Amino acid sequence: DMARFESLLSEKTKLVAVTFASNTTGSIVDVEKVIELAHQHGAQVYVDAVHYAPHHLIDVQQLNCDFLACSAYKFFGPHVGIAYVAPQWLHTLKPYKVEP
Repeated sequence: DMARFESLLSEKTKLVAVTFASNTTGSIVDVEKVIELAHQHGAQVYVDAVHYAPHHLIDVQQLNCDFLACSAYKFFGPHVGIAYVAPQWLHTLKPYKVEP
């Protein structure tokens, strides 16, 4: 219910975390709308795409998400995480450990 979701947003909302697809029901969330509404209120958006990525292509630029993560093991890859960070936030991260 997007109207209910929007009613919960305010200038105090800093981050919205949303799953792209449910692993239990298979339902797909209108993530583009969630992102649009969250950004209108000044919030960043983290998208969990672990159950969506194996079945659909994802264009993070079209989505306009701030952060997106998934895991390659869901599509028969190794147990590694995949993270996208929008360029405007990338410089704000202070990684604990980075190996070339």
